[in-house]
Amino acid sequence: MKPRLFYKNFRLVRYLCSGILMLALVHVSTSITSKEEVSPHLPVSCVELDSFLEKFDQLAGELFAESKSPGAAIAIVKNGRIIYGRGLGVKRVGSNDSIDIHTAFRIASVSKTFAGVLTGKLVGQGVLRWDDPVQRYYPQFDLKNQQYASKMQVKHILSQSTGLIQHAYTNYIEEGWDLNSMISALKEVDLMGEPGRLFSYQNVAFGVIEPILKAATGRDYNELVQSEIFEPLRMKDASIDYASMVANDNIAYPIFPRRGGWTTGKISPTYYNVPSAGGINASISDMANYMIALSGHRPEVFSKQMLEEVFAPEIDTNIRWKYFSRWEDYKKSYYGMGWRIVENNESTIAYHGGYVNGYRSQLAINKDEDLGICVLTNSPTSFSSKLVPEFLKLYDQYKERIHMEEMSQITIKALERKPLM
Repeated sequence: MKPRLFYKNFRLVRYLCSGILMLALVHVSTSITSKEEVSPHLPVSCVELDSFLEKFDQLAGELFAESKSPGAAIAIVKNGRIIYGRGLGVKRVGSNDSIDIHTAFRIASVSKTFAGVLTGKLVGQGVLRWDDPVQRYYPQFDLKNQQYASKMQVKHILSQSTGLIQHAYTNYIEEGWDLNSMISALKEVDLMGEPGRLFSYQNVAFGVIEPILKAATGRDYNELVQSEIFEPLRMKDASIDYASMVANDNIAYPIFPRRGGWTTGKISPTYYNVPSAGGINASISDMANYMIALSGHRPEVFSKQMLEEVFAPEIDTNIRWKYFSRWEDYKKSYYGMGWRIVENNESTIAYHGGYVNGYRSQLAINKDEDLGICVLTNSPTSFSSKLVPEFLKLYDQYKERIHMEEMSQITIKALERKPLM
């Protein structure tokens, strides 16, 4: 079957062979053949899923053009396989250097999801517990209210329920303070209540997880992410520091609006001083592998119990907040362990978005449908924040028909196994 040209230098290729439909992003001269990156095995009859992907592809192209975004990358996984991948646009203004599957982006606050699952792994290994007091591992941790400081637990840090006022000292991150100094300054911040009672989004306080994990394991946070997540999931383009990003020769540069057009900016060192909150760099290939594990298909890396604990709602958040203004029919929202959890009558979505230094990112996992999407961009447009809820809405229109196809395949396989009379 001839490949269909999507964008300059990119193609979405369909292979229909022995009843297996495979979709993969292909660079002009290089297809994705690595077993760990792409091994999609979908049902024999995939008419409805194929139709859904056609519609989504059209939608993505339209929203990308409408937003005037310079560059982006998208991946979709289902049933433990990559079923869609696409790169859009360029790495920098005035260049024909197109974004490919290994182009690294800053993923901003989606980094928080890694902190959640990393801690969950260590909890599963018996290294620490969710309800351990912070001061057990980080005795110098203090707040204005010392009683509240002594009550602070690991789960309060990761679930954004510290009781501190929203975004306490995020400005210090922008100013380049080191993490220990920022954490020490938290004792000057007013509190809204005791830990575990209220949601208040944090970056500096979220970073307290780093000295906790170092004390519990004897290893630096960055080293733990590398060895416990990047390496076993074969996230070969991923890194978690400024030096690695600027040394990489395949990165999407931050692009900013300027005088009716766009200009290429510089990569900022900010937020690499709190890597747990916003310091990870990754390609869409990396994020696809990550989503497959998050969907439960790499239990040797992310156990089922760990994922259940990390995705469990811990604290109520406000679904009416502008963050979810485009999420139609979703009624409730929470924060879990480094994850936003959004619910409607039929589905639960584990989600996070982020923005830093011109980069926007969105990641959503529908556990009930074994489905995930990630969108990475190198500009501050609305593309990713519009595309993800539209993707979920579009899938809802197709899911019953997709379920019927999946059920038909189960029946076919059962008949194939039935012995002849």
